[in-house]
Amino acid sequence: MTSPNPPTPPLRVVAIDDHPVMLRGIVATLMPMADIEVVHAATTVASALAARGAPDAYDVALLDVELGDGSQVGDNVASLVAAGIGVVLFTNEHRPAMIGEALRSGALALALKGDPETQLAEAIRSAARGVHFVSSRLALQITQDPAAHVHMSVREREVLERVALGMTWAAVAADLDISVATARTHMNRAMIAFSEAGLEPPQGPRDAVARSIQAGHIDPFRRP
Repeated sequence: MTSPNPPTPPLRVVAIDDHPVMLRGIVATLMPMADIEVVHAATTVASALAARGAPDAYDVALLDVELGDGSQVGDNVASLVAAGIGVVLFTNEHRPAMIGEALRSGALALALKGDPETQLAEAIRSAARGVHFVSSRLALQITQDPAAHVHMSVREREVLERVALGMTWAAVAADLDISVATARTHMNRAMIAFSEAGLEPPQGPRDAVARSIQAGHIDPFRRP
């Protein structure tokens, strides 16, 4: 008589969100799923990876795009991917630039917090298999927005952020310890990035700043 196959263990999920209420909601939402188990909840990627047994204790990470510790989503995704963890972006963030950065850094799936729980579960299962997944038509539209494919360097974003604060070119250069000419060059490269993504080029630095804020390339409320 053939012995029955042992049951498949559930997928082990770490939920990373800086809102405790949201973390509790994630646990409650996924609890009925027999093949998924939230084994840890954390408010930062660093604390998730520092937890006992991590990173081997996780198959998939549910990651909010914007955390309260000031970390960048691309860095967070890269850290999780380097640890061998599949990443699902679970967020209310609709700005395409932040989603694009996360996907370029290795995130496999996108689920919006307003989507049905069945879609969230499928995103987790897909990420565990190494398969890309988007949870809804809106999520797909965000990933396909050309603004999601505008790729700027860290320095280019730093220049944009300071111009957004109203700094003069001399102040931008002094703050970043570069020359005024170099600061202007970074601005020009940031403007070219829109054209390279197939978008209409900005009409000048102010337009570049406004469009970068709208798409999520820079945060006008974050003090450099």
